Amino acid sequence: MAEPISKIRETGPTLEEQQAEHLQELKDAFAKEDSGFKEMIEFVRLLNEAGALEAVNSAVKAKEEIAKTFLNEWRKEPTTNAINNLMLTSQLLTETKPEQTEAIIKKMKETAKQAEESAKSEEIIGLFGLMKALKDPDVNRALRYGLTFLKGMGENLK
Repeated sequence: MAEPISKIRETGPTLEEQQAEHLQELKDAFAKEDSGFKEMIEFVRLLNEAGALEAVNSAVKAKEEIAKTFLNEWRKEPTTNAINNLMLTSQLLTETKPEQTEAIIKKMKETAKQAEESAKSEEIIGLFGLMKALKDPDVNRALRYGLTFLKGMGENLK
């Protein structure tokens, strides 16, 4: 009589067969998505030519240390202040119409040019020159604007 089976042998693919199957899967994927693989290879080539591939590899290997350093720096007060200031500035920029911003910047450039030309003059402005300047409607308008701005700032600082 025959002996009873006590052990079951697995008849799965050998290591060589598994490797051949994986290689075939890679070939099929490459043939199907060749443009994506070509772009990836081109990207790696450009990184290597620029000398950045080694830096990227090092950064990936040190990702935990980089993340730890980044988070430590991120939590510091100067960084949080900068982020908060950027958010407030972006809020101001989103609430201001681009036409207003463009007009203000244009006028600031023109005014800076005028002020630069005026600063080259050696003429001394005395008390009477200041009194005369106060009667100029443009100077008066600018002073009124500046004083109103300063008054509003002062009220908000209480």
